[in-house]
Amino acid sequence: MKKVVFFALSLLGSPALATQFGDSLGIRCPVLFDGRVPKSMTPPDFDKNSSIFDHQFVHGQNQTWAEIIKFTGVPESLFDIPKNAKPVEVTISNQSIFLPGGDPPMPQFGFRRSELIPATNNGTDITVQGTTLSIGHSTSEITFLTGKPFNQSFDPTVHDPKTLRLAGRQSNSPETTFFQTPFDFDIWHNFAVTLGWTTNKLTVYYSKGFAPLKRVAGPTFNDNSGGGQFHAGVFKLPTGPLGIDVNHQGFQEAPIDEGLIFGGIFIEDSSKGCVTTFPA
Repeated sequence: MKKVVFFALSLLGSPALATQFGDSLGIRCPVLFDGRVPKSMTPPDFDKNSSIFDHQFVHGQNQTWAEIIKFTGVPESLFDIPKNAKPVEVTISNQSIFLPGGDPPMPQFGFRRSELIPATNNGTDITVQGTTLSIGHSTSEITFLTGKPFNQSFDPTVHDPKTLRLAGRQSNSPETTFFQTPFDFDIWHNFAVTLGWTTNKLTVYYSKGFAPLKRVAGPTFNDNSGGGQFHAGVFKLPTGPLGIDVNHQGFQEAPIDEGLIFGGIFIEDSSKGCVTTFPA
């Protein structure tokens, strides 16, 4: 049986100048990328060059977004409502096997992944400069995690696999967990994270349902060097003994039919201290 959870993510900044910016769509600060999905958008639209997300990446080598994206009719998230946008479900299946570049290319059979990235997001563009806000998965500077840690010693504070946690740079060992909360289903989990690309600072905001975001961690140190690329989706690691090559080894159950529902996706510029914790 598929288990679906609601996951709304945003990256936000200091509240000091929150009232100095505004727009008619509920975001108070300068917007670098607006990934809130119009209600007219259909799954095949994600495969078009005109999509707000990259129409080619990141998904299984023989898949299309039309096969991956679902619209389930769940209520809008906190920041979807002002723009009349709708939540989007990103799913994974047995076919969610990524084929990276290389010579020869080697399919990454170890994990399963489907991840939306902004059409403009190349790792050096405006969405990863200054101090920005974003929502979703990252496989570098920050990661959103759930389930049992692949290496339990990475974070001994995780006792219940059904938690949602935000950790720092993926290469950290032990894992650096900045915030964790029970991963309740059928309710929106709203996140905002500020990443200071030059200051190496991180701040986490969180709320449930339609409550305003509150600061729950930071500002604190996190290695944000090297820029990054914004991802919103599902990345499922395999199970197996420590030391395996998780790209190409390990066990994945079958059949796989899982998904996460995302809403209110946007990236805003908080380099001047602006933050959006509730729709204007």
